[in-house]
Amino acid sequence: MPTCASADSDLAAGPFSATSDRPLPIPDGLASLPPGPELAEALANIDESRVSGFDTVEVLKAAYRQSCHDRARFLAVLLEVGLREHFSGDSVRRLEVPDEFSPDEARAALVWSRRRADSTFELAWGVLRRLPRLGEAMLRGDLDEPRAAAFLRWTAGLTPQQAETVCSQLVPGVDRLTVGALIEQIQRLVLAIDPEWAQKRYAEAVRRRRVVGTRNEDGTANVSGLDLPLDRAAAGCERIDDLARACKRAGDKRPIDHIRTDLFLGSLDGSFEGLTDKEIVAHVLDHPFVDQNDDQIGERKGDQAGERITGQPGKRAGKVTGDAVADRAADPAEQPAKTKPAPHNPTPREREGPDEGTSSSGPSDGPVGSPPNSGPRGNRPPTGTARRAVREIRVEVTTLLGLDEHPAEVPGWGVVHAGLAREMVSGMLAGQWRFAVCTDDGRLLYSGLTRHRPCAPSLRPARNIRDGGIVELQITRSRLAELAVAKESLGHWSALISDLAQRTSRHLSTTDATIKSGADSGRRHAGAALRRYIQIRGRFCSWPGCRTPATRTDQDHVADWASGGSTTEDNLHLACRHDHRAKHDGGWSVTMPDSELILWDSPLGHTYPTRLPPVMFRVVDPQPRDWSVPQPEAIADDAHPLVAGLKPHNSAPNLPPGSQMSRPQRNRRQPNDPESCGKECPSDERTQACAPSPSPTGPLDEPATDTPPF
Repeated sequence: MPTCASADSDLAAGPFSATSDRPLPIPDGLASLPPGPELAEALANIDESRVSGFDTVEVLKAAYRQSCHDRARFLAVLLEVGLREHFSGDSVRRLEVPDEFSPDEARAALVWSRRRADSTFELAWGVLRRLPRLGEAMLRGDLDEPRAAAFLRWTAGLTPQQAETVCSQLVPGVDRLTVGALIEQIQRLVLAIDPEWAQKRYAEAVRRRRVVGTRNEDGTANVSGLDLPLDRAAAGCERIDDLARACKRAGDKRPIDHIRTDLFLGSLDGSFEGLTDKEIVAHVLDHPFVDQNDDQIGERKGDQAGERITGQPGKRAGKVTGDAVADRAADPAEQPAKTKPAPHNPTPREREGPDEGTSSSGPSDGPVGSPPNSGPRGNRPPTGTARRAVREIRVEVTTLLGLDEHPAEVPGWGVVHAGLAREMVSGMLAGQWRFAVCTDDGRLLYSGLTRHRPCAPSLRPARNIRDGGIVELQITRSRLAELAVAKESLGHWSALISDLAQRTSRHLSTTDATIKSGADSGRRHAGAALRRYIQIRGRFCSWPGCRTPATRTDQDHVADWASGGSTTEDNLHLACRHDHRAKHDGGWSVTMPDSELILWDSPLGHTYPTRLPPVMFRVVDPQPRDWSVPQPEAIADDAHPLVAGLKPHNSAPNLPPGSQMSRPQRNRRQPNDPESCGKECPSDERTQACAPSPSPTGPLDEPATDTPPF
């Protein structure tokens, strides 16, 4: 096997010193070499500091495959140690299922805490016994530990057959999904496989809702709402985020995370009682909480009013010119850039222009840039019964009609079950209702706005996208035709279905490309209809694996406007603020061979493709559990251990391999047990200081998702 020299390099030069212009080659076939001893030997003979920039990426991918393989081998050995019978040191005897002391041998040998030993042993059991398909994929180098942990966590509570269905659908090709994207796909399958169980599980969790306040070691405090209804939690976060942006636009120079904190605490302690949004902004500006270091902090990453905030420190950017500034002014990005864009006057959100089939201008694409006191609320204090909706929900029309139980999606928050989706949409009649008519395989055919709502005209609220959000109605062309024939039986939905069917028929009967692009090709910025079309088609930022929702991205020209690029659907793609800047300032380039494929070319010469996702996903047939079989008293929840009840020592039933086991009661952290958290605290402080962690199984309950809701 060909290798490359490495050991005779000048170590004294250091890893960051100047290197020769003549890179060393890497072994032929490294990219296709399966993980194992041969790949390990090849990697050991490569000096990554002396290979070309292009080849460093190939070495990186090979090393990652090998690390996944090695991790699977380690977990297999760890599990084998835990399954050995007591006092079998000179023989080969093993248990069928672990007992409560099974992790302790590894815990002592590796000098681990009990928590770490338990959680890692659970992972080993899960990937090698409960869902062995995961262990096989790890050995092949196709699956890493964070993704495997996501499978285990998000299939907890499913029957073995249901969990295997999820794995069989998603393990092939899992290496093309980020952890966040994988979790969303798992959620979608779980909700489709057993809708009734999913609704029961959600209701059980909401019944445990609570607010917890704890003190930290440094004297600060945390206030957390746990097990909250998703729609209200999402709406609350959106409201705080929008008010914080309004404060930034009004001149608040503090980091936006500090502003959001003031808004959060003011909402809790009654400071804003009876105030309108405009008065809340004025109150925050007049009564800022400023610490002694704020004068030296200055503006930080994400401090622009139009940017989504992550609270991570950043740098100032250099000057951005040309297409970058023009495109990003049209739509604020979901995520801020690593560095702040060049100063420019923020452009308010465009008001929606007339769409096909509508006679009045629509509201803005999203509530982000709306004035804090706009819409029909006027100066009414926010004390009425109506409450703010989520920013956006994507749901199938047939689900809203009750014809199926397909899951819906709340961008940035994941997938929700059908019952919750119907409840959420019923409170969004004042928002903007988009529609997406798709092919049978889920690809976008036609999109637009509809003015119709499934309610009596006298009950329809005044239009208010800021509080009403965006509803994306999804339906296939064939299903729409079926419903149009039976529209008389659809009650208040009949007018909406008829509107969609007629407009879709008109659109598909013409081949005029200007239906989508209109007069925008000669303009620098896309108009409302084209902008919506690009958002619905793209779904997310086009960077490989980025999960920034479409309504939070910039619309970037593939061929820059300044270089003669046109503003058409064939030359526009979505990019979050960071990835937009990577194209203009970071050395990356973008090409678009066809309307569904976007290629990102890196500064090191690699090409990373992004295939645009379908608007509608194929849904597996339901596989409901048999409710005649006695169910646990509590519906299984993500916060519960992955392994459900380790047997007491020497008292195990003979369960088949792959059966669920659970952590012993002694390993569960008890609310008022000072030993369980390792803290010495007065008895009157134990309720808070020793409160149970929301993630009792450690890292397995905390997979590294890509983008939190904020």
